Amino acid sequence: MELNSIKPSEIVFKAKLFASDYSVIFLVIVHGQICVMKVHHGRGPRRYYEPKDRELDIHVLESAAYRRLRDRGLCERGVIPHFLGTMEKFDPKPCQPYLKMFFHDKYLPSAIFLEYIPNLEMIHLHNYTQRRKDNFLKGIQEIHGAGVRHRDPKPRNMMIVKDDSERVVWIDFDRAETYNLPVTDEQKRLLDEEEEIVLGFWDCLPIVQKGNLMKRTFSTALDRILSMGPWVPVSRVNNEKGHPRWRSWLLQAIWNVCKNNANMRSPPSNAVPSGEPIDGPTWPRVTAEVDC
Repeated sequence: MELNSIKPSEIVFKAKLFASDYSVIFLVIVHGQICVMKVHHGRGPRRYYEPKDRELDIHVLESAAYRRLRDRGLCERGVIPHFLGTMEKFDPKPCQPYLKMFFHDKYLPSAIFLEYIPNLEMIHLHNYTQRRKDNFLKGIQEIHGAGVRHRDPKPRNMMIVKDDSERVVWIDFDRAETYNLPVTDEQKRLLDEEEEIVLGFWDCLPIVQKGNLMKRTFSTALDRILSMGPWVPVSRVNNEKGHPRWRSWLLQAIWNVCKNNANMRSPPSNAVPSGEPIDGPTWPRVTAEVDC
């Protein structure tokens, strides 16, 4: 059931699932339907020094991406959660104390409503399988085929369903860019680079799984490498394995950071022996079943 023209007073808040400086995620019931509500802080007019050639409002970015992906059938195919609707620039006063973090904002918040999927878990070493790898790659390819660039293809936004050996779900499109179709050559290049980042992550997982590294090592490494800025080398000449050279560089860089992290800090008391998979969720964003 789509959720549009919703009034704040019609929302029953059940739990806060996650909070950041940009948004807060709740488990809610609306018109008898349990769902996820992601509330974005409002944004004012574009500042003089901000880029004028792209959208900066994360609510607009995320809702546009979900609408495009829904219209292209990705919700029905389970690649992303069902997009149920939005609530635009609403007064948070009727939702107190749940939305107290928005009460003193200069600009009104907006929200999106998403399908609640029980038993979601972030992809990690202990739940990584070849089938899930293939489905994540197929999913990002379908997302790109719809003209959407995720722009944050990190493990924290890649979910598996614990009681389903095959289903995987891509989430969190508040940085996404939605392109007109057909895409331009430059947009196609950006989409191809993002797919290579996902491929690089999968190439690293089996390597890290074999080592005796601290639990958060790979996540820390990937975040550090991808936060360095414009790190893709100018040369895109293929190496002998058929992958762009920057992908091989990325794998080596992540592995070096992993080793350095493991060497700099002594292993925890519950560290697993070498060769055994590392257990349990390790990223700090795992705060509830649903993280959008």
